[in-house]
Amino acid sequence: MRRLTAKPESSDGTLVKNAPGCALLFDLRSKRMLRVHGGVEASEWLAAPGSTVKPLSLWALLRAGRVKPDESIPCPHYLQLAGLTMNCSHPQLPFPVNITRAITYSCNCATAHFAKRFTGDELARFYAELGFESATRLLPRGEAAGHIQKGISGERLQLQALGERGVRVTALEVAQAYRHLANLVYEPKFQPILEGMEGAVQFGTGRAAQVRGTAVAGKTGSVQTEPGLHAAWFAGFAPSRAPEVVVTVLTQGRSGAEAAAPIAGELLRGYFSEGKP
Repeated sequence: MRRLTAKPESSDGTLVKNAPGCALLFDLRSKRMLRVHGGVEASEWLAAPGSTVKPLSLWALLRAGRVKPDESIPCPHYLQLAGLTMNCSHPQLPFPVNITRAITYSCNCATAHFAKRFTGDELARFYAELGFESATRLLPRGEAAGHIQKGISGERLQLQALGERGVRVTALEVAQAYRHLANLVYEPKFQPILEGMEGAVQFGTGRAAQVRGTAVAGKTGSVQTEPGLHAAWFAGFAPSRAPEVVVTVLTQGRSGAEAAAPIAGELLRGYFSEGKP
């Protein structure tokens, strides 16, 4: 992922203004963008989405009945998939990990374990259903289309469920997917996923996106895009139980917690403190 040189189309505070990347704040009610930083980059950069797809992958399994909310495994902490080291970065957990905790603690081991239950191109079709290979039209400009690898299985499919390999998307496509998730918050079956996203912001890697007095649901992500370059993500919506806005950040950095979540938090705090349009 290259460093931004384009002048921001708009900005919302110093963190966003100085960030090399893109940041979006989308109003679910008016269906328009309230804040855009790096519109060209949001439309054209393709990057692996990292752990921002864990809620999507686990929701696909839960919706299809391939995993139950109360199923859990002890996290072994160590994970090798197709030659990649994907060890969990969370502390050792004193309890087994279900799908809610897999999202809250960004547990690679539990997510990869449950992802073994995908068959054929089931996950690829679900990603496509959310818009990962099509224009979102969230901005009035041309867009690149993401790519989802098909015909994969085994460990390569597990890596796709982790957002590490086999899927490349724009920030606009991730915003579109989280727009879809925000519309599910009233469905009882979706609650384990929603609780995991709330936990990720409350005491997981997304803490920097917290807003005083408003619950936020979200997920960070971080991936190496090519040797020496890293992308940091945050995607979420707020308020978590009655969503008004979706926020998406893609920037350079080794950690979504340190590089992307603070930008998302600034955008959200600006929205809720300045008043609603």
